[in-house]
This record gives sequence, C-alpha cells and structure tokens, in this order.
Amino acid sequence: MTNLHIHQYLTSFGRTEQVVDWKPFGHGHINDTILIRTAGEENPNFILQRKNHFVFKNVPGMLNNIRLVTGHIRSKLLAEGEPEIDRKVMNYLSTKDGNQYIQDESGNYWTLFLFVSNSHGIEEVTHADQAYSAGKAFGKFQLQLSDLDGSKLIETIPNFHNGKFRYQQFLDAISGNAAGHCASMQTEIDLLLLRADEMLQLQNWLDQGKLPLRITHNDTKINNILYGPDEQSLCIIDLDTVMPGTILFDFGDAIRTLCNSAAEDEPDLSRISFIKEYFEAFTRGYLSESNRFLTKLERENLVFSCRYMVWEQTIRFLADYLNGDPYYKISYPEHNRDRSLSQLNYLKVLEKNDSWMENCVMQSLS
Repeated sequence: MTNLHIHQYLTSFGRTEQVVDWKPFGHGHINDTILIRTAGEENPNFILQRKNHFVFKNVPGMLNNIRLVTGHIRSKLLAEGEPEIDRKVMNYLSTKDGNQYIQDESGNYWTLFLFVSNSHGIEEVTHADQAYSAGKAFGKFQLQLSDLDGSKLIETIPNFHNGKFRYQQFLDAISGNAAGHCASMQTEIDLLLLRADEMLQLQNWLDQGKLPLRITHNDTKINNILYGPDEQSLCIIDLDTVMPGTILFDFGDAIRTLCNSAAEDEPDLSRISFIKEYFEAFTRGYLSESNRFLTKLERENLVFSCRYMVWEQTIRFLADYLNGDPYYKISYPEHNRDRSLSQLNYLKVLEKNDSWMENCVMQSLS
C-alpha cells in the first residue's frame, strides 16, 4: 500500500480530503484495515478495509447486507431525531458509480466508511456494568432490525450456525478419523453425541418456521461495540457476518464468551467457571430492549441457546482436531483438543447452572 493507492481509493469514493497519514488499524484476523487521517478539524477520518473474499465468497452480497442493515437503522434514527447519526450507526460510503466497493488489479474488494471519532472499544468485560451495557447494545441492535425482513439478506457464510450441518460435519470427522484421534477422544465424542437430539431441536424450530427468521450479528463479543468518552455504547461494528438467523445464536454466543471465567482454549479445566454476575447483567440489559419484540418461544429458550452455542462450538473444534486441524489456526499440536475439552467443560458448567439461569431470565422479564 502506498500514498498513491490511498489517494486513488479515496478519489474513487468521491472524497477530496487531504490525507495527513494512514496506518494499519485494529486487531482483526480476517480483513486488512487502515485508518486514514485527514487535514482539518471539521473533516472526517476514514477506515479503508479490504474484505477477505476467501472467507466471504460473495462480497457484493455481504456489502448489500450491510447496506440494508445500516440503512434501516439510519432511517429509525432519523425518525427519532438523533443528532449524531454517524456516531450511532456505521456509515459505509459509495463510489462515484454507486457501488459500495472497488476492486483492485488482484481482484481484492475495498470499502470505505467513516471513522467514528472520540470512540473506543473494550476487549474484555471486567465488571457487571460493562456486561449490562453490552447486553443493552446488542438488544437495541436487534430491536432496530426486528421489522426488517431477514429473507432480504444472504448468508455471508452459508450454514454458519446450522446445527444439522455442523453435526453432520462432526459425524463425518468421526467416521473418517483422519488424524487417528478418535480413540483418545471417545469419552468426549460420546458425551457430545448424547446431547445431539436436544441440541438439534433449535435447527428443527428454524426449519419448521416456529422460530422467526431474524437478522443476527453472529459475533456478539463486547469488542464489536464502540463506546463514547462517557462509556455509553454508540454503535455495533464488524457487520460482515450480519445475516439471517435466530436471535438465539446471538444471545447464546455472547454468553459463551462473556460469562466464561477462562479463555475458550484454557487447558486447566479447574479455571473454568460461570460468572453469574455477568450473566444477570447482560440478560437484564439485553431484555430491556429486546423484550419488546421477542416471541414466547424465543424467550423460553434463551438459556437453552447458551448451551447450544457451546455444544456447536465444541463439535466444530473437535471435528477439526479429528480431521487433522485443517480449519482453525493452531498454536501447538494439541490446540484444538484443548479447545474441545475446555468448551465441553464449560457446557457442563452451564448445565449445572441451568435452573439459576432460567430464574434469572424470568426475573429480568418481570
């Protein structure tokens, strides 16, 4: 990347601001992200991003998803008289031809959006107030999109949380036993198979239309929320995985990461515990916004979704280990094994806390 490239990209998006400097930005592992600073206090700064078309096979479709979602939220904010709309929803810019991307000579897709000034992210929850704000932010995001037809969006990663698809991958990995690990992991395999009928019910509800097809974020970590100087949430970012699904995916995955006292690959299983304080706070914040549109079946299965998302992630890690680690990046030979054992142990912890979690949801709804 050169200064000439930066200038050409800005010009392609119809921007004439003078560039002061640019540098790599953020800690993402999928896309290449560059912060562009411009001259003049009144001029905006920009984020230039190369979308990874090896991960996202249909980048134009993905960007259309983002256009639909941000446009819908923007219209809501306009109707509410929000004075700082560009701080409350991401603003992807269009090229002179009306596209949301340009392609370079190598076929890479580049997008440009406004940088939200005076904002910051949080990498890890350290107290309950942060958990509450995260729950409220994701609940509001889903509330804003609750009347947008999910069928208008594509699946940016097909079958991403399709339980039947992931389960079949797991069965295929067991049958193939490519890395020869099945014997050493038989106890864990049996425990996961034992839970399959219960867990596959979620996909059955989706297939049968009992769960409404909604728009989900699919990466509900706190570092995908921008905060202002007052520590109040501004907007949800990293919208590449926004696609049709069930809100149970988002709620469950948030709890999978936020309420685990240890990392998802923690080898010392004694360090894994469930942080009740964070669950209570996140749930209360989430339902303060989302309870306005949730169906009875969605409310009744918020706790189940937490177990489901951990089970799904466990069979994905273990399938990769059985296959010889072709998918997930590993730092050492037994990394996917440790991930599998860690997540399975967290699933057991959640099961032990099931009644408490259900009571917590009921109290948040009352």
